[in-house]
Amino acid sequence: MNQAEPARGPQPASLDPPSLPSIDPMSPCAIVPWICRPEIAPRLSRDGDALCQASNGSEGCYGGWEMVYRPVTWPVQRLVFTIEAHAAGLPRTTDALVAEAFWHDSAGAQIEWDPLPVWRADVSGDRLTASLGHVLRVPEGAAELRVRCGMRWADRGSVRWQDWRLEPARPRGTARRLRLGVASARPGPWLDSATNARHYLEQCRRAGQAGVELLCLPELALTYGMPTTPQAVHAAALPIPGDWLDPFRDVARAYHMGLCFSAYERAGRQGEVVYNTAILLGRDGALLGTYRKVHLALAEARTGVAAGHEFPTFDFHGVRIGMAICMDSTPLETARLLARQGAEVLLMPIMGDFRATSWRAGDGRFVRERWEAVQRAHALDNHLYVVAARNATEGSAITAPWGELLAYDDGSRGLIWADVDLDDVRSHPRGSTVRSVLWSMRRPDIYAGLADPLPSAPESEMERVR
Repeated sequence: MNQAEPARGPQPASLDPPSLPSIDPMSPCAIVPWICRPEIAPRLSRDGDALCQASNGSEGCYGGWEMVYRPVTWPVQRLVFTIEAHAAGLPRTTDALVAEAFWHDSAGAQIEWDPLPVWRADVSGDRLTASLGHVLRVPEGAAELRVRCGMRWADRGSVRWQDWRLEPARPRGTARRLRLGVASARPGPWLDSATNARHYLEQCRRAGQAGVELLCLPELALTYGMPTTPQAVHAAALPIPGDWLDPFRDVARAYHMGLCFSAYERAGRQGEVVYNTAILLGRDGALLGTYRKVHLALAEARTGVAAGHEFPTFDFHGVRIGMAICMDSTPLETARLLARQGAEVLLMPIMGDFRATSWRAGDGRFVRERWEAVQRAHALDNHLYVVAARNATEGSAITAPWGELLAYDDGSRGLIWADVDLDDVRSHPRGSTVRSVLWSMRRPDIYAGLADPLPSAPESEMERVR
């Protein structure tokens, strides 16, 4: 069955409650059962304002309730629908919940569809409380909205839906447009930190003069690479925050431009711990946050660098930012975890990705085609902007959520930028948006194997060669 055009199927008369009087355009004029087929229909009931359903014992159980809205004219062009689900005894958690919105024209034909993803959930034992909802764009010609909430693929358990609301979305504020930039002109390898700092501050000024509003510099910009001994790494590490950061704060304030770059951070009770840390400065020079690199290169770990253990996101003047560093690019979970926390832009200071290097022994050539494939995969899979600042300059890039390369440095430019609209969320071919479909299609209960430390294949390489 096409997910955008589910069959309504027969509706048992005994479960069809009387239509509700339409009080205002934001209240349903009717609430009716919906099922796919009678043999997999859940048991439906009403308890005051709550819409209840319980599994019929079939693992194919699928169905629920439908709220019908028929205003004469829609008062606004953007609406928000939210609903609470209280469940118990389900075989899985949010995977067993389904909510969708369907728009129809005056002739009854479906013209658009929106899934309503889970945006908040709390699990306690076998009980689940979840909030589902979405911002709905009223399509041209819409005469009716039908919102369905139900259970799916659950051979046991029950769900109680309540506290649903349809209301106008808040008016949009100032357009969230941003000029993203990368400054990765090389200072010359292995210069001292003070010289490198002066070089990148000058690159920041170039970017500020070009109107860049959020600029990413390369990984370990102050050392321009990884020192080769543990002692040199520790000597290069700096406290965060610290006075050394003041010139970068000053240039951020002077050009009203946010900055991101990576540096060695000295931490620990006695300054004995070193992290590879990304720094995010606001347009006023404030330190908005730091991120400690989670996935270290093996050579990095051998020089005494410690790994971070979390992927935070930060508010950059109304835009949600995530940061990653170099080897973080390789595990698919990095970008996904940041996007799941609402990141709209991924800033990535990076030296390179081994997948984009020639695999012939002793070659080491940079392979642009594979490099671009990696950046596009991050952007497309997680619907976010990817800003990669590569130390080698060549390969620095800005990629859009729909996979388009907006700006690319072939090694000759040193500074690139792209103007983006953070509210430009592309439409799904059957209505809705790519972002909402991307998240609503996930089934997190099924993905436990991604966190398994052992190989998921039937045989590991070691088992095959024993």
